[in-house]
Amino acid sequence: MLLYLAAGTVEAPSLDARLRLCCVDYDFARPFPTGLTKAPEGVMLLGGDLSARRTREIASECARRGLTAALAGFGHSPALETARFCDGLLRLGVQPILTENAWQDGCGAEMLVSSALSGGDLQSRMEEALARCPGLCLDLERLCRSFPLPCPDGEGEELSRQELASLLRRGAKPGYSRELGCKAFTAQVKGEMRFILYDDRETLCKKVHLAASLGVRRGFLLYPEWSAEDASAAAEAAEKTPVIP
Repeated sequence: MLLYLAAGTVEAPSLDARLRLCCVDYDFARPFPTGLTKAPEGVMLLGGDLSARRTREIASECARRGLTAALAGFGHSPALETARFCDGLLRLGVQPILTENAWQDGCGAEMLVSSALSGGDLQSRMEEALARCPGLCLDLERLCRSFPLPCPDGEGEELSRQELASLLRRGAKPGYSRELGCKAFTAQVKGEMRFILYDDRETLCKKVHLAASLGVRRGFLLYPEWSAEDASAAAEAAEKTPVIP
């Protein structure tokens, strides 16, 4: 399993040999930045509405910088435009990766799904996604959310790191949820009982270990949401994981 730290090349920290860079400096609607250094075996992350018109320019930039794949599908992604985008990149030797919302059967792209769940079972989720697309990639999103009890929609609210730290200092006793792959506890928040789900380095490594064992192809960590040290620990977990036949 290959792990990438997604960051702007100006802010990206030094990476150890087990990590690669996912360059977030690119957007379909803007000229590509100039003067960027090489990022061998890195991935280009393209923001904005998907456009097939720039596939040749994307492939040329990837060749110049040593990037081997392009990750897209975060904006509007019409089916025909998406198919042309994937076909164009594959013809030019660049592997397309699409978000789950943009991915379509037979497009030739790898598919990116999030590891952050508030319900269900993470292993089943990955196994079902692998059945759809053997070229599965994982967005190792750092979960930190607060949910009312009960919470019928399963959405909850974002919880800041500072708020989480405050709750933990007040004596919360988190447990590990094997199904969700994260830590969980209940606590009083502003006079209301809430259910808290969050990730830390330990749960990140467990998720990476599980994903690697299932044969997930790539994992992406957003910097500075995850630190370089977190990413290195995850890379070590992936390195030590045998793939389940």
